[in-house]
Amino acid sequence: MLNHKILAAIVIPLLFLAGMHVDASSHGMDGYSESGCTCHGTNPGADTSVTILGIPERFDHGVQYQLTISLDGGPSEAAQGHRGGFNLKASAGTFEPTDASTYITESGEITHEHNGANQRTWVVDWIAPTSEDPVLFTIAGNVVDGDHQPTDGDDWALASYVSNGTEVSFTDRLRASSGIIITVLLFVVPSIMLYRSNKR
Repeated sequence: MLNHKILAAIVIPLLFLAGMHVDASSHGMDGYSESGCTCHGTNPGADTSVTILGIPERFDHGVQYQLTISLDGGPSEAAQGHRGGFNLKASAGTFEPTDASTYITESGEITHEHNGANQRTWVVDWIAPTSEDPVLFTIAGNVVDGDHQPTDGDDWALASYVSNGTEVSFTDRLRASSGIIITVLLFVVPSIMLYRSNKR
């Protein structure tokens, strides 16, 4: 039977490895768009940048916009292995992947898949909300050297963008609520009528 010292010597390193996988994952990140990829180095890279093309200055309600995310600077791309990753968040609206290189997290952010870490450019869609309020986009981009280790050989960067809302008309609000209205007409109203007829 293993004594406590031997057991601790086996378990503790495994716990550190598990923690490293959570903080630095080639399967994408969630919740790092504002803090950065600090497990790949305490500070962002001096010559590293992450940019998003396609964010409108003013968005139209419900319109789908194609966004292109690019990483620049940092270590040279490895001949094999991972090249980069990102984590993008928007204060409103919804994201949609355009291919298998990205996916939506449980919190509604978008990030790279495992196979999506083999590139430094991604294309995603953002569907604008029905709102007059500005939308804040925050993104963290990570440029990696392909050694599969979260070391100072990797560089990361942060960026933020704002897209302003346009005036919401009555038609816009009606269109945005169409799903709720249909549900009420199909289910709630008949249920009320059935209940009243049974009470007679």
